[in-house]
Formats: sequence, structure tokens, C-alpha cells
Amino acid sequence: MASPSLTPAAHPPLPDADSPPPLPDADSPPPPPDDDAPPPPAQDPQASLPADLLEDIFLRLPTTSDLARASAACAAFRQIVTALPFRRRFRSVHRPPVLGFLRDDFYPCKPPHASAPAARALAQAADFAFSFLPNAAGWSPRDARDGRVLFSAVPASHGRGDFADATSTTFVDLVVCDPLSRRYVQIPPVPDDVAASIEGCGMLDFEPFLAPASSEDLQEVEPPFRVIGKVLCETKVAVFAFSSRTGKWSCHGSSALSNDVVLDALYERRHYVHGCFCWLLEWMEKLLMLDAHTMEFSIIDLPPGNDERRLAILEAGEGRLGLLNIGRNTLDLYYKVWRNRGDGKQEWKHETMEHPLPDYHWRIIGSDEEYLLLRGISLDWPWFGNSSSQGPDIEYFALELKALRLERMYVSKHKMLHAHLYRGFSPAFSSPSI
Repeated sequence: MASPSLTPAAHPPLPDADSPPPLPDADSPPPPPDDDAPPPPAQDPQASLPADLLEDIFLRLPTTSDLARASAACAAFRQIVTALPFRRRFRSVHRPPVLGFLRDDFYPCKPPHASAPAARALAQAADFAFSFLPNAAGWSPRDARDGRVLFSAVPASHGRGDFADATSTTFVDLVVCDPLSRRYVQIPPVPDDVAASIEGCGMLDFEPFLAPASSEDLQEVEPPFRVIGKVLCETKVAVFAFSSRTGKWSCHGSSALSNDVVLDALYERRHYVHGCFCWLLEWMEKLLMLDAHTMEFSIIDLPPGNDERRLAILEAGEGRLGLLNIGRNTLDLYYKVWRNRGDGKQEWKHETMEHPLPDYHWRIIGSDEEYLLLRGISLDWPWFGNSSSQGPDIEYFALELKALRLERMYVSKHKMLHAHLYRGFSPAFSSPSI
């Protein structure tokens, strides 16, 4: 049977009186403009999206550069993005990017690093000479975290920056500051009654550092901070903590250590992982760990064979504690289960990965929970028989630990042994941290 065909009517039906007028044909010319007609109303960007929904959209933008471009679209967007409640929410959702590193000076990320524009703006807006500190020449940086810098007082003969690799056998004066807002807080001395637990124990080193701020802390108008002081004595280790909420120091107990462990812990680099501060005691093949919540120390064994290794501690995923060794041609990952802090008795497992890094001589000079600060010198440099009066270019990189992504930050002739990663947001999206 043939398919029925549709035959157009000879005359179109007349429109009903209540029907809307027919749409113009696609090929028909547009009607002439009416010069007397009023102009169409301006479109309001927020007409169809409420402010809370716009905030949720802006929170999903990956970088502050994207956020800045969005805020430049119109005054309404800028009003949302620059409001203090939104900035606090954005900082609680997004980890602050690496903007540079701090030693005797601030070394901002250079192009082609993605943070170079924000780092340049920060360097111009902040006072990294720290001239606002009392007796500015008498302080040296000990830690940097959450936009704050912790300084300890040193004799002028040491020079700024040198003290970070030295030891202090006394409770030195401390100050916490914000170079962007040029504010600072002087930390009161540790009272005698609080320090009584280590009296007569033979203090060998006082190491102060900043505790990470929680996401709830960062949403406050004036985010609180904590300073932790690890004290190594001849046969024990103790921990003290200062809270900006109370303005007071407290002692959180001590743990007995062998003299060999104490001596090995004197000069070790501090790491932070799984809510614990860690010190790799490579000579003893031990890992000294301080739980930042309970303020209790523990010691676990390292995998054997620590000679000539460049180890960093990291979160290895799925609740595992990891050790990353940067070798000449490989990356060796050692890991063990550490969910809920574990008991430290599980055996270490080992994986070898292809080396993603250039053929450089590497040294780890700083770290936090997400990045390593690496110093690299090309092995192509003619180390022997080189008649040049200049040394090699020394390159500084941030190694993102989760994806093992290498980010080149800075090139210098200055060979640094130790530095602090500086992370934060561009000045337009930063609030005073003190």
C-alpha cells in the first residue's frame, strides 16, 4: 500500500482572533527598524542567576587567574568575587599555589611557571625585606605557611638566612608576620613553669615551626595560628605549642630517645604528611614522627639501605605512608599502610618508576605536604677541567608529589642548601593572615 501523502491546502486557514500572529518565514526580509521604538533594556548578568549560584560557579574555577578574568566581566561579578566571605570560601576549597621560595630573600616563580604573574604581583605588593619588623636585621626565617612567615631572633653576626641550618640551645625570641599586610605578632617567651619539664636535661636544639591551619581556621576573619617548638635534649625530645587564640604556651609532654637518635635528629629536614611532622633519621634508619593533633611522638623503622639516597616523605594514596628516593635514573617508592596512623609494624613495599626528571644532580632543600623544593644542576656542566670563572646555572623546581609533576621556578648562580616554599594567592584574592 502506498504511503499517504500530505497535500497543502489551496488557501491557508484564517487565524483565530485569540491566536498569536504567525512567525515570519525564515527567508523573508526583516521588518524595517522603527526609529521611534525605545532601545532594548540592558541585560543584567545576574538577572537569571542568583548570587549564591554564581558563587558556587566561581568556586569551581581552577585558578585565581580564571577568577580574575571572571570578576572583570562586570561590576556585579567583581562585587561577588572580592567580598571577604567568598574569598574565605575560595581559599578553603582551593589549595594555595606555589608562588616562590624564601631564604635570605624572596625568590618569586618566573615564566613559564603558571604562577609567575601572581608571584610578580605578590613581590611588588608585599614587603619581603620585612622592614616593618622591630630590629628587622635581627631575624631569620624558620618556616613559611598559609601566607605567614615565622622568624627567630639571631645575633647580627649570623646574617639573615644562615640560622635556618644552625641549632639553638635556648628558647629564642620568635615573631610571626604577614609580608603582604605588613603585620606581625611577637611571640612571648616560654614561661619557666612550662619549660620545667626539660630543666637540667641538656637542651641541644630548639626548632620552631608553624602548624598547618585547618579549612575552618582559614574561613575566620582573623585566622588563628599555632607555633610548635620541638626541643631535643641529650636523652629525650619534648614539644611545646603556642596558640594565638589563647596567647599562651603549653607543654605536651616528652619522649625518651637514645643519644644516637638525638644526634641524628639535630640537622634533619622536617616533612609533613598524614597530619604528622616527620624527621628522617637516615643514619639510624628511623623515622621520628610527631602527631600534630595529639602532640605525641613515635618512631618507626625505615627500609634498609639508606646510603646515598635522597629521600622525601609523602602520602602514597589509599592511606599509605610513602618514601620517595630520587635516584640517578629512577624514582624508588617505598610505602606501607598508615591509615589511622597504623602501628608502624607493616613491612615496607617497594616500586621502581621511570625517572621523570632531567639528568641533573638533585638535592631536596625544602618540602611541604604536597610539594618538594628541588635544587638541580645539569650533569652536562663540565665539572672537571672547566676554565670558566662562572659557576653553573642552578635551577630550582617544585615537584608536585601526587602527579610527580616538575615545575621550574627560578634560575640563579646562588647555591642554596635550605629554603622554605611560599604558597598563597595573588594579592587581589588574599586577606591578611594576621
